[in-house]
Amino acid sequence: MREELHLALEAATLAEHLQRNPTAEKDSEVLPVSESIDEIHSLPPEAVETVEIVEAIEEPEQEVVHETTHETEPAAGPSVADVLSEQRIASLQNTMSINDRVRFAGDLFGGDVQKLLMVCGELEKTVSYAEAVAHLKKHASAALDWENEEGAPFDFLQKLRRLFA
Repeated sequence: MREELHLALEAATLAEHLQRNPTAEKDSEVLPVSESIDEIHSLPPEAVETVEIVEAIEEPEQEVVHETTHETEPAAGPSVADVLSEQRIASLQNTMSINDRVRFAGDLFGGDVQKLLMVCGELEKTVSYAEAVAHLKKHASAALDWENEEGAPFDFLQKLRRLFA
């Protein structure tokens, strides 16, 4: 294949050379590609111009035919990750990893892990999500961005929401 590409490049170079020099076309006879390539090789190096050929291969556009079937395909449902992220949890403390505890304690309670665990226990006893959020905001650090989806406060609220799902 490499040899074929090389031959094609040489043939294209010759064709371009002949297009640039119309008198050369009149003076030369049409030779098969292999003889034309031999002729190129016999020329001095300064007489042969190298041309880089880059061809974009376009695939023919195919007409898309949609067949109508009477069978109904089920719509794609939620992913497994979506289902698990919406699943109800029984306890905040039991679903937090050590990293979560350190992160939430550091960002929400000034690094006090004991306070985090105490507030989690109190939150688990509340009867509604709204009441739990109010209790959390009362005991957490004052200047928190609860809306930032990348931050610990938002992640903690997502866990809290699952407690009442």
